[in-house]
Amino acid sequence: MSKFTDLKYWLLILTIFTDEGLVEGKTTIKARNKAIIKTIKVGNAEIIDCYVIYRQPSLNHPLLCNDTIQLTPSSYPKGTKLDNLGTLQLTQNWQKYGSCPEGTIPIRRQGKNYNPTLLRKHHYPGLSPYENLVTSQSNDTTENYRVHEHTIIGVHGNFRGAQAKINLWNPFTETREMSISQICIEASKYKDLNTIEVGWHVYQDIYGDHQTRFFIYWTTDGYLSTGCYNLLCNGFVHTSSNISLGCNFTEVSTFHGDQKDATFSIQKDRSSGHWWVHVQGTPIGYYPSSLFTELSKTATSAKWGRHTSTQMGSGHFPSEGGLKTSSYFNWVQVFDENNMIKDPKNVKKRVTKPNYYNLEIDSDHYRTNGYGFYYGGPGYNDKCQ
Repeated sequence: MSKFTDLKYWLLILTIFTDEGLVEGKTTIKARNKAIIKTIKVGNAEIIDCYVIYRQPSLNHPLLCNDTIQLTPSSYPKGTKLDNLGTLQLTQNWQKYGSCPEGTIPIRRQGKNYNPTLLRKHHYPGLSPYENLVTSQSNDTTENYRVHEHTIIGVHGNFRGAQAKINLWNPFTETREMSISQICIEASKYKDLNTIEVGWHVYQDIYGDHQTRFFIYWTTDGYLSTGCYNLLCNGFVHTSSNISLGCNFTEVSTFHGDQKDATFSIQKDRSSGHWWVHVQGTPIGYYPSSLFTELSKTATSAKWGRHTSTQMGSGHFPSEGGLKTSSYFNWVQVFDENNMIKDPKNVKKRVTKPNYYNLEIDSDHYRTNGYGFYYGGPGYNDKCQ
């Protein structure tokens, strides 16, 4: 980003600060000398605050206080095809009520349901896709974590990121349950586990509803005390004025009807080492390399799939039919140590409860959809023991 462009951002911000306030979506806020220069009321349920990018809360993290914000990635992986994106016209519901000015970022105001301790316990996977329950923890600690079911594929190696085009659905979830569809990169394991996770989920404990929402997540100690969803703790540096973390998509797939999907990716910047999150080719922001212990170097595994203890995807097994019936991932790819986009090799598949959910590799449509798979299921049903 050039000095001229940075100056343009600051001139915009100074101009906005001289105004008494901006009104949109039936809400007003006095903007003078505040980090929030505009507030957008989204119906009766949500509020979006437009923060000056250089004064966003994440920069209060002790490891980021002296960092210079990277406004755009310095490069993209070799072989990136910007025309190979999902069918979704990337819009979120809040955009119907207003927009954040250039030089600001939209932050969904934290709901009263947020409980970081509870959410870490709910999110902890309990079972690694390839290993048994963590044995290094005490029985008391282990009993507090909810074991989720998985339909996952994964690879091991050294990677600079991963991506996939993910089918969007709105699965039914029971109270206090969640359903997640995501890409995950990892390094190390157990209490030293570092992860970055990107995708969509339905999670009433955070949002108070059952809508399908864009999310990110990170941890540096195996979900024990660090990390969070979205911007519910400091760490992720948000740079996009158009996409808000934790907000719902305007469109999802329908059974035997229109299918909606979006391309999600996590990429390590060659220059800064930061881990950038992209949706539909749009850079949303990054996790600074300094946040991590193991991921400060490279990712040693990448995983794609679902974690849930309730309905998964469309709620239908892959055996019931492919497109328009079961959910899918396609164009599943990794970024290798040379920053090249490649298909995953030596893939391992993990399905914890085949009578609840299943996963089938889609080898029939490789030419058009790349490496991919169908997955899903209803959760508990008559076949379950």
